Amino acid sequence: MSSETTGFKLLRTAIAFLMILLILSACSSSPVPEPSQPPQPTEAPEEGQTITLITPGDAKNVTNDSAPKYQIQTRLTDFRLLNPSVGLAWGVTKNELRIYMTRDNGGTWANISPSANVQFLSNPVYGEEIFFTDPSNGWIIRSAFGMTETVVLRTKDGGRSWKVSSFPDSNTISSIYFNSPQTGWLMTSWDANATKESKALYVTADGGATWNMVMQNEQYNPNLPNNTIPMAGVITGMIFKDMNRGFVTLQTGALPKIYMTSDSGTTWNPGPEILVNEEWEGCDKVITGEPEFFGDDNTSGWLPVACQIDKKNSVTYNGYFTANGGDNWKFVNFALRSQTGINRHLPPVFLNAEVGWTLNGNLMYKTVNQGLTWTSLPASSVLQSKLLEYPEIVKLQFISDDVGWLLIQKEVDRRSILLQTTNGGVSWRVM
Repeated sequence: MSSETTGFKLLRTAIAFLMILLILSACSSSPVPEPSQPPQPTEAPEEGQTITLITPGDAKNVTNDSAPKYQIQTRLTDFRLLNPSVGLAWGVTKNELRIYMTRDNGGTWANISPSANVQFLSNPVYGEEIFFTDPSNGWIIRSAFGMTETVVLRTKDGGRSWKVSSFPDSNTISSIYFNSPQTGWLMTSWDANATKESKALYVTADGGATWNMVMQNEQYNPNLPNNTIPMAGVITGMIFKDMNRGFVTLQTGALPKIYMTSDSGTTWNPGPEILVNEEWEGCDKVITGEPEFFGDDNTSGWLPVACQIDKKNSVTYNGYFTANGGDNWKFVNFALRSQTGINRHLPPVFLNAEVGWTLNGNLMYKTVNQGLTWTSLPASSVLQSKLLEYPEIVKLQFISDDVGWLLIQKEVDRRSILLQTTNGGVSWRVM
C-alpha cells in the first residue's frame, strides 16, 4: 500500500472521528430555546394588599394556630369596620366581587365572596350597594347591566352562604340601609344630572327576599301618596333611625336639603332648613355629605358639608350637628385649612358628637370638642412613607377611640393598601 493511500485513509478516519465528536457534543449540550414572543399589552394587575386567608369554616376560630392559612395579594376598593375587631374589605377583579372579613383586627381574613357567576361591572360602595347590620347579616346589590337584572345577595351567616333574589327595578341603586336583619330600604334613581333625578324607594320586611315600592316621584300613581322626595336634588345619603323614622339628604344647586319620613318611607316632608352661613358665601358649590347618627338612641348626629371653590381647586369642610334626632341642626365652623389636590373631597370622620379625626396632607388631626379646635397628632413614619407610595386616600373610618382603618391607593398602577391604627391615629401599620 502506498504512503499516499495510507495518508488518505488516516485523513478520512480523522474527519469521521471529528464528526462523531461534534455529534456527541451536540447531544450532550442543552438545546438553545427559541426566542419567545414579547408579552402582549394587558391591563395592569390589581394588587397591593397582602392578606392572610383562612377557610370560611374556620372563621370562628381565627386564633387557632392549626387553622389552614395562605396569603394572597389583592386590590381593595372599599372597607367597613363593624366593631373594633371585625371588618370587611372588598374589590372587583375580572368582574368577580372578592370580599373578605376579619374577626381579629386584620390578623387573618376569611373569603366570604358570593358565587363568581354573579358578575359585577363596577366596585360596590358601602351604603350604596353593600350593607351589614352586624357580622352575620349583610346584603350586596348587583346592578343590572346588559341582559342581566338587578339582584340582591343576602347572608345570615357572615358570608359562608349567600341567597339570591331578584329586584323589581333596573335603575341605578343610589342608597341602601337596613336597621335590622329583616327591615331595609333601597333607593333607585334615573334621568339624573348634577341637580336633579327621578327617585323610587323600596322596602323589605323579610330580610331582602322580596321588595315593595312605597314611593316614586316621576309619575302620579293613585296607589301611592304624593308626598314624595322631589326630583330636584340628588340623594347623598339615607338613614333610618328606627322602623318608621328616616332621613335623606339631597345635593342641590345651593344648600343641602333634608327630607324626613315617619311612616317607613311612604310619605316624605321637608326637614329643617339648613341655615345660610357666611362660610358659604363665595362657594361655587356646597357639597353635601352623608348623614350619620351616633349610639343606640340615634338622638345625636352630624352632616358633613363643604365649600368648593373651583378657581382655587379647593374644598373646605364644616359640619352641621343635631342633638334632638334631626329636628334641627347647628352649624359648626371647623376652622380647618382648605384641601387641594386629589384628596380634597375627603371629609372628617366622627366617632360621636365630640370626637373626630381628619387627614390633611400627611398629618392626622383630632378634635374632642365637636370640631371647634383640631390638634395635630404626632407624625407617623409609616403613614407618611405609605402616602408617598399610595397618594390617593380612598376612605378613613374610626370605630372606637383607638381603632381606625385607612385605605389608600395609586390608581395609575391599580394598587391599594389598608392601614390600621390601634392608638387613636398616633401610629399606623400595614394590615
